[in-house]
Amino acid sequence: TRARSSSSSSRASVGKVAAAGEPGRSEEEWREVIRAEDLAAFGSNEPGSAAAAAHSAQLGVTIEYLLEFTREHNCWHFPTWKVVTDIIKPATRARRQRFAELDAVQATGAVGRADTFASHCWGALWGLLVASLADQADVRRRVWVDVFAVRQWAGNEADHAYDAVVPHCTSFAICCQASPTKQIQGVNCLASLSNSEMLARRIDLVPERIRTQIAFLRAWSLLEIMRAVEAEARDKRFAVVMKVGNVAASKDSSGGYAFQSNSDMTKALQNLIDVRQAEARDPADAVRILAAAADSDGSFELLNDRVRSCITGARACSSFPEIQAAACGDEVLDLTGSSQKKVNDWLKAASGAGYPWIAQKLLEHGGQPNTICTGNVTPLMSAVMSGNLEVAEMLLAKCPDRLPPPHP
Repeated sequence: TRARSSSSSSRASVGKVAAAGEPGRSEEEWREVIRAEDLAAFGSNEPGSAAAAAHSAQLGVTIEYLLEFTREHNCWHFPTWKVVTDIIKPATRARRQRFAELDAVQATGAVGRADTFASHCWGALWGLLVASLADQADVRRRVWVDVFAVRQWAGNEADHAYDAVVPHCTSFAICCQASPTKQIQGVNCLASLSNSEMLARRIDLVPERIRTQIAFLRAWSLLEIMRAVEAEARDKRFAVVMKVGNVAASKDSSGGYAFQSNSDMTKALQNLIDVRQAEARDPADAVRILAAAADSDGSFELLNDRVRSCITGARACSSFPEIQAAACGDEVLDLTGSSQKKVNDWLKAASGAGYPWIAQKLLEHGGQPNTICTGNVTPLMSAVMSGNLEVAEMLLAKCPDRLPPPHP
């Protein structure tokens, strides 16, 4: 589905011609310049600085800007790493700065405090990230994207505080690229894996190309998910959104691209997920991040369960992406002009995704927790099947007459 339009327009242009770097300055000299700049700005040029994270959180860009940037550079089908090498680095070469700090980008008015932290893979398509963030969203919402907010040059250690940016946001979106699946004896399988290999979580048998496109199989995304779970525990309205699918030509006449969800991929991922097998380009990063996960509250299996819950939420909202946008704070639900069926379907999606504040709003507008909805399930069933007990209890309180009598 396509993004909701905005009444304003921001220009994404940063120029097509790369500026030359400062004459005679070596890469090592640039590294020291960057480190000195960050030391002066944040009091540290080492990873994990709270000051650096707070500054980075101010470098969100609007979804509208992301869309215009992607259209202008026609990079919908670039892997994200190619967006960095072919667009971001040439544009920032002259001063080795963060892309969002370029004068041309600042002048658009698109840059500001991020509402949503976007977690994604550089091996996946850039257009998939953009389309998933724009899916039925208010395009004025700002998102934190590492490509724009982090210096893409050596010496950028201070910017390696991605996970510390998460608590500065009010929502977290993670995007996974779908691959073809096949069903074997009721199990959705990836690549050439058998049903038994899927159930045994043989991630090592999944081709590397596919592994690098699934965010929660990447160590850095795992660290970000951990911080999102912590933020969710502190703030019950902190929304965690997962999008699983592909970028495809829009079905309207615009000639653009849109996000297309893939429920079969979510079913495959639910069987395969094992955060202990997360990888990183630098194996040392994976070791360090997995050690941090082991030291955090709870176990790997609890984290696996939370990721599975996110995947279930992605499937629950696959036909109703406006619920995910609403969970991120967008005013996109027409609660007065929508039919009873639509409100019930929204309630089912919010219940399955685990957004109690959205479910409460829908109940207040006449949502019926025990009515069969699209997909032949009720909102209450959706909450129970997804393990969202808080929402299930809320819905049960609204339909006591449908409960079986208590045992004597």
